[in-house]
Amino acid sequence: MICPNHIRILLTASVVALASFAPSVAFAQMQSVLDRTPSRVVYEGLTEPRHTIMVAASEIGRLDSVSVKVGDQVVAGQVVATLDETLQQSAVRIATMQSLMTGERDAAMAEAELHQSRVENLRELAKNGMARPDELARAEMELRVSLARYATAEEQFQLRQLELQRYQIQLDRRKVRASMSGVISKILRKPGEYVSPSDPSVVQLLVVDKLIAVFNVPVEETPSVRVGSGARIFLRSSSTTIDATITSIAPDIEGESGTLQIRVELDNADGRLMAGDRCTLQFFMGGTSTAMRRPDSTLRMTNHANPQGAQR
Repeated sequence: MICPNHIRILLTASVVALASFAPSVAFAQMQSVLDRTPSRVVYEGLTEPRHTIMVAASEIGRLDSVSVKVGDQVVAGQVVATLDETLQQSAVRIATMQSLMTGERDAAMAEAELHQSRVENLRELAKNGMARPDELARAEMELRVSLARYATAEEQFQLRQLELQRYQIQLDRRKVRASMSGVISKILRKPGEYVSPSDPSVVQLLVVDKLIAVFNVPVEETPSVRVGSGARIFLRSSSTTIDATITSIAPDIEGESGTLQIRVELDNADGRLMAGDRCTLQFFMGGTSTAMRRPDSTLRMTNHANPQGAQR
């Protein structure tokens, strides 16, 4: 039979254990909620393309044609424009004809075969004492000369093949090709204009498979922000909210505004997002101490175009 005193002791111990365990559980649950809750502090910024490329001609000359327009999707290596290539096409035709010329080589080969046959006959005759030694020596020398002529003809033939390749490369360099896959944003030259060494750009290409959201955040409000910290991005044009992570943080403070530039990479493989879109940034409360230090703070905007920003 269990004594009532024993029951009271067990109940008391259980209550004490629950009292000591409950705060830690509550704290863990609260921290989990905070880690998934964005801060009320909001920063404004802009999206940028992953790369902005000025696609330039590698040669100079008159622009003959532009084969793309603004908004066209292009792939790496695609021809976007062509310079005048009349001279290079003529050079390729001449080099092609020269590369097919084998008469000199064939003549040198036939001559070498003739001298080879003569030397072999004289050697057979010399074994029977029917050919003079000087006659055989002269025939052997003529054979060496003919073989040298054939070697020269063969070298000239190979050189003409290489010259054809060079002229084909020069012709290909008259074409302006996209260096990466992306979308054409500007046409900088029109057909008939001259492309000079000082300004060889023909079109502007944006690589937008990924966008970069750029924000200027007051440095005093980023003590706990690190690369990889959670962030919530809201894009205004498409009313899209994306949960992402901080990609990079500038190593220096912008002296005039006292801000750090924070960049967040956004996947845009489907092309839904647009570069230049205004967006907002919120840190997750578990990833920064800003909201924890200022629980009563109102929205604070930092304009990307004006790093000093106005606080509201």
